[in-house]
Amino acid sequence: MSTVLKPQPAALDIRPLTGGMGAEIHGVDLSLKMDDATFGAINQVLLDHGVIFFRGQNITPTQQLAFARHWGEIHLHPHMRCLPDHPGVIEILKKEDDTTVFGANWHTDQMFTPTPARVTMLYAKQVPPVGGDTLFANLTKAYDALSDGMKTMIADLRTLSIYDKKKKRPAAMTPTAPEIDPEPYEHPLVRHHPETGRKALYLCHIGITYQIVGMTPEESRPLLLFLMNHATQPEFTCRFRWEVGSMAVWDNRRALHYPVNDYYGYRRVMHRITVKGEHTY
Repeated sequence: MSTVLKPQPAALDIRPLTGGMGAEIHGVDLSLKMDDATFGAINQVLLDHGVIFFRGQNITPTQQLAFARHWGEIHLHPHMRCLPDHPGVIEILKKEDDTTVFGANWHTDQMFTPTPARVTMLYAKQVPPVGGDTLFANLTKAYDALSDGMKTMIADLRTLSIYDKKKKRPAAMTPTAPEIDPEPYEHPLVRHHPETGRKALYLCHIGITYQIVGMTPEESRPLLLFLMNHATQPEFTCRFRWEVGSMAVWDNRRALHYPVNDYYGYRRVMHRITVKGEHTY
């Protein structure tokens, strides 16, 4: 028996999450084939709000990949293991006895590559009864709120990023094949968004693998810490509480995210996909 595909809604039901960023989109079934007009409307909400959320979805890894491909080519992580039959889908697993979470800091995805991720898509398969929220920060609003003097000072600065292979990763997410040796890559500290044209800070967590080009790590740290603390003020953020079947899609070119580690004793399973982005120059 053939399956009759229901049409997507003519107009999206958009519900902003906070004044800082984020919006929930209701009434869209991500298991269905999506036409260009519907995707265009969804992408515009993403451009307007930085991160979008869907609830009550029931999708397979194949359907999640199909949705992600609307944004471009799927990124294959060089240091993480994908699902065996679905290259590009990484299962983010935190077991009941794990004391740490993957990516436990404010960061943007794949900043250690020459073409960092355009978007990241995270789909909830299993979540704790409470806890495990994800926070997001709006780097466009954070840049706009800086003084003219600070904007001038950082306008031409660049940062150097390198993947830290020593950081803790769950065994189920570690590649089975030998990993490539990470290389350092430069990116502008102030980035022009390729679709909106607006300027945004472009930051990652402050550590031994991240510094301003032309400065030592010690010299870089005070300025980068100031900008990170500035960008993650509550006025620029939103917080999403996960449910099974929830989906988040965020624009790494203008957003930071932070997974909250407050659910020890519970299992959490998420499916993550990242889409290749552009050279930052």
